[in-house]
Amino acid sequence: MDEILQTERPDDLICGGSIFHRVPHEEELRTDFRENSPKHYQNLDQNILLTSLSQLQHQNNEVHGEYIPEINVSLSKDADAIELLEMLKNWKLEILLDHLLSQNITTTILKVIKRHHLEKVLKDFDLGTQILFEHYLEEWRNSIGIPLTAATSVSDFTQSYNISSGNQSPTQSVRSSSSSPSHFASHRSLSPVQGDLTSLSTILNETPKGIMLTEFYKKFNKFNEEQRTSLIACIAQYFEEKGKTMSLAVSYRIENEILERFPTEKLEYYRTTKRGKLYNKFSNLKASFKTAVSQHIIPKKKSRTSTKVHSERVFEPEAGADCLIRSLKYDNLSAEQFDTCWQACSQYRLNEIKNLQTTAEILNKWPYYKKPTGYRLIDMDFNVLYRTGDGLLNKWETYRDKLISFLACEGHVKDKSIKAVLEKLKDNDTLNPNGRDCAILWALHGYLVPTNKIVRKDSAGRNSTTKFTIKDSQESFIFMGHNPQETEDHLRHLKTRKQAIQPFILGIGEEISNISELYVYFDDIKYVFTNFLRAVDICLKIFFLFNLNFPPESVMFWNFIATKFYDIKSDVSYTKVHVLTQALSE
Repeated sequence: MDEILQTERPDDLICGGSIFHRVPHEEELRTDFRENSPKHYQNLDQNILLTSLSQLQHQNNEVHGEYIPEINVSLSKDADAIELLEMLKNWKLEILLDHLLSQNITTTILKVIKRHHLEKVLKDFDLGTQILFEHYLEEWRNSIGIPLTAATSVSDFTQSYNISSGNQSPTQSVRSSSSSPSHFASHRSLSPVQGDLTSLSTILNETPKGIMLTEFYKKFNKFNEEQRTSLIACIAQYFEEKGKTMSLAVSYRIENEILERFPTEKLEYYRTTKRGKLYNKFSNLKASFKTAVSQHIIPKKKSRTSTKVHSERVFEPEAGADCLIRSLKYDNLSAEQFDTCWQACSQYRLNEIKNLQTTAEILNKWPYYKKPTGYRLIDMDFNVLYRTGDGLLNKWETYRDKLISFLACEGHVKDKSIKAVLEKLKDNDTLNPNGRDCAILWALHGYLVPTNKIVRKDSAGRNSTTKFTIKDSQESFIFMGHNPQETEDHLRHLKTRKQAIQPFILGIGEEISNISELYVYFDDIKYVFTNFLRAVDICLKIFFLFNLNFPPESVMFWNFIATKFYDIKSDVSYTKVHVLTQALSE
C-alpha cells in the first residue's frame, strides 16, 4: 500500500502521488450542501471539485476516512457538478459522478436524455446500478413534467435549459433536482404525466401578457382576481394559438406550476370543479371559434347551476312517534307543550322529509309549517339537522364591517348603482340596522356576479340561452316593491313562467336601505319579519330543511352564506366565494 503522508494543511493527505482533502462523513456533507449555495463553492480553489465518495472509498479502501481527489476543472462547471452530486447522493449512486461528468452529462442533459442513451452511458456498470439509476431518473423526470418515455426534441432541450437557468437561482436549481424519492412520488400525484411539455415558464416568457403578469407579481407579491383571470386567459390563448391540445392532465400540471411559480396562490383560485377554470377557458375558446367559423351551435353539457345540499345524516325515528303526532294533531296544546312535542318527534319527521319527493307532500303531511309562526318550527328542525345554530345572526357583527371594506375595494364591484350604495354605507351612520344590513347583502351580488347560463325553449321551440345579470341575482334574493301591490304583481309574474319559485324575501319600501315591511315567501306562504337578518336566516334554512335547489340566479350568493356563516360545505366550489371567505378571515 502506498505510504500516506500528512501535508501542510491538517486536513490533507498525500497518497500515491495524489493529494486528497479530508471531508466530513456523509451526513455532515449533506448538511454542508443544504447550508451552502453553489456560490460558496465557486470561491474555493479552482483545482478543487467535489467528486464521488464511493469511488474514493474504492481507491482508498485502506485509508480510514473519506477523501475527495483534486481535479483540474474550470469554475463554470462547479455548480453543475455539485448539483449532479447532490442528486446522485439522494439516489445513493455517487459512484456514477465521475463517469457522468467525463461524458459531459449534467442535470440539464438528464432532462432530455432518452432510454436508448442510458444503455450506452451505463454499459460499464453492473445491472443493479443501471436499474437503480433508470428508476430514479424516471421518477425525477416525471416530477418535472418531462417523462422519460416521451419523445424529446432539440427544442425541448432548449426549453428545459431555459427552465432550469432562466428564472431560478443556482440554489433553487440544486434544491429542485435533489428531492428525495418520497418527494417525487407525492409531487407526481399532483403533476400527472403529460404528453404536451409546454411549461408555464415558456408561456410567461414568450407572451407580453405573461411578462407583465410576472412583473406585477414581483412588485406586489400577490395576484388579485383580475390578474388571475388574465393569467388563465393568457395560458388558454397560448395553447389555442399554438394549436396545442390541453387535456385535463395538462391543465392539472400547469395549475401546480402556477402554485410553484406564485407561492401565494391557492389551488381553489383555479380549480372549482374537476375540470378547473383553465381547462374550461381553453374549451370555451375552441367552442367559440368553431361557432364563429362553422355557423352552427355545438350542444353543450348542462353545467351545475344549483345544488341540493341535504344532510347525509341517517335519522332514527323515535319510539312512540305516532302518539306524539296524534297529540300534535288533536290535543289542545299550549305553545310550550307544542314545541316540546314537536322536538320530541324530530328524527321521525326529518326522516320523512328526506324521503318525500315534493314540498307539497311535506306541507300536506306537516301542515304546521304553513302557520304564521311556522318559521319557528323550521328553525328548530334545522338545528337538529345541522347543529350550526343561528350562524348568520351570531357572526354578522364580526364580519359586517370587513364585508363593507372588501366590497369597497377598487375592482371588486363595477356596477355604478351598487358603488353608490357602498359609498352611502361608508359615509352614513344614521341608517337603521335593517336598511344597512339589507344594503350590504344586496351589494354583495355586485361581487358574486352570476356566471352561469340557462337554456330554455322559446315560443317557436328553439333553444334560447339566457345569461343572468346582477339584477336577476338580487331579485331572486330580495324583491323590493314601493307598495304591497307591486309585490303581488311580481308574484303573479313569477307564477306565469310556470317554473318553481324558490324561497326569497319580499320587501316594501322606497329604497333598499329603507324597508318598512318584510316577508319570506315560500310555496304561497308568507312569513312576516321585522328583522332582516332573521328573514335571511330562515330563508336559507328553508332551502336546507326541504332539500331545495338554490335559485340559479343567486346560487353563488347562497353558497357563500351557507359556507361562511353556517359552515355547510357544498360539492360545488366557486373561486370568488373562496377568495371572499379568506379575506373575511384575515
